[in-house]
Amino acid sequence: METTQLRDIVESQINQRWEVWAAAHPHLAEAIDQIQLTDSVVSRLSDDPDFIQAMQQAAVDEDKLGAAAQLISLVAAWVARLLPV
Repeated sequence: METTQLRDIVESQINQRWEVWAAAHPHLAEAIDQIQLTDSVVSRLSDDPDFIQAMQQAAVDEDKLGAAAQLISLVAAWVARLLPV
């Protein structure tokens, strides 16, 4: 898997939770750089045996992963429109 695509997925997941988490933990949110957090998660995922096994089992190629990431983004956009915070 291309690291850029994994990074985009991780960043999207962090962004979905960040606002609510930051409201609950404002001091931590001020101290944490989201870019560094994203990079750290990507690095840890790349070393995680469960993640590696899941990727091997799924046998996804870059095109499928990119399409899945696009689909996730589209669904998230529609859900956000239906359930604005």
